[in-house]
Amino acid sequence: MLAASLLLLASLSSGVWAAAQEPEAKPWVHSICDISQSFTFYMDGRFHRQYLQGHGRDARNWGSLSQLDLSHTNLLVLTGGDRHLPYAKESVDHVVDYVQQGGALLIMADGGKEAPAVTPVVERFEAKLKAKRAEKPLAGIGNLKGWKVEFRGGGLLHLSPAWLPLLLDARKKPVLAKRSWGKGQVLLGSRGLFGQRPDASDPINARWITPLLLQAAGSQVVDRHQPHRSTWAELEKQIGPLTLEFHQGTAPFADRIAKEYLLIRPHLVAVTGVEPAPGMIKRLLILPTGGGGFSSGQRIAIGAWWGDYPNRRYPMVELIGHEAGHSWVLPYPEPLWNEPIATYLGIQVGKRLGMPEAQQTLERQLAAGRRHDPDFTKLDPLAEDAPRDLIWGKSYFVFEELEKRHGPGALAKYFRTKRQVLKPGRSGFSMDDCVAVWSQATGEDLFPWFQSLAFSVDAGKTDLSFESGSKETGD
Repeated sequence: MLAASLLLLASLSSGVWAAAQEPEAKPWVHSICDISQSFTFYMDGRFHRQYLQGHGRDARNWGSLSQLDLSHTNLLVLTGGDRHLPYAKESVDHVVDYVQQGGALLIMADGGKEAPAVTPVVERFEAKLKAKRAEKPLAGIGNLKGWKVEFRGGGLLHLSPAWLPLLLDARKKPVLAKRSWGKGQVLLGSRGLFGQRPDASDPINARWITPLLLQAAGSQVVDRHQPHRSTWAELEKQIGPLTLEFHQGTAPFADRIAKEYLLIRPHLVAVTGVEPAPGMIKRLLILPTGGGGFSSGQRIAIGAWWGDYPNRRYPMVELIGHEAGHSWVLPYPEPLWNEPIATYLGIQVGKRLGMPEAQQTLERQLAAGRRHDPDFTKLDPLAEDAPRDLIWGKSYFVFEELEKRHGPGALAKYFRTKRQVLKPGRSGFSMDDCVAVWSQATGEDLFPWFQSLAFSVDAGKTDLSFESGSKETGD
């Protein structure tokens, strides 16, 4: 089987792919990265920037794959997916039909003890993802012969005779392959051949991956002037003022997570002393991932099975508190501790709900910070090289100490004062400004205290009042 594939690949070496490398033959690529089966920031535009920048436009699919309009697409990119979200038969049929009509498909996935969610798609194209790991070094054959191959590790492929191996491991077993299917083409390879960092800073193997993708996408011509837009989760449900967003696969998780948010929300109001910033947190998107979430202020997105939810509940409570907390912090993000303060809000909600994991989480982070600065008085968390654990641990220490000194509800005093003194149109909010707000909220000039903790803050660098006696009202 492998010998026949090698001969066929060699016969094509001077054909389609070589032609695709000529400037006039390069197709315009309308790619879609599917993040409906497993959300990852890497697929949210980063893959395109690393391998197809300047060769077309990219879009994302957030909704049910079976509902995706592929009429103006010539490259669909899939990863292994998540076992919590099996591929529906309708989605598999839709992908196969897309390739049959001329589209190109790239599947980046590896086998394992548990078959990845994308397995039914792979098997429909007469291949399998093997659990056995590939052995370095990898070597290209045919058009890839002689190319340097960077490999982060991954599994082998089992292929029908219709497939053409492109990369072999040290034992001559395939790791990357292609085949024709109807009018289109399929590329199947280990995830370890491609970049993985969410900041798109590791375009490994781009010198040969890009022309390979261009050749495959050339099977179907797209009109660069036709609309090519991301597809959003197609299902919505109104829960009071909140719009819940999900698709067919995440539907089983949606109501449960929405109920958690509705339970958590009044506790966030109690901890912060204010409602969310005007116009914020109107939508809640259910993400097909256990990898966390994100917030844009107006919308928060929550990973459906974060922290082994629903088997474990506290991690989900903390995550929702964190992502929703950003909607309380805006429109002026916190300096230094914008992320720590969001998680601290989630921790406080967990404590109010009587969850012992909340206090344990707080104590672990304080201990991690003290490994760098035992009494939190030596290292400046604002320094460029400040360790992450120092920043988080010292931030929590500040919040806890201010609660002891100026509580109860010191954080609520701070949030209320921040809303009062930061007027619309302000250009920024520095750590100097932040200490001034804390000073107003507590009625004490806190610059000396922060400086005693090695914060490089300066009262002369803020335009906000911080005089003693300007304590906020309304307690």
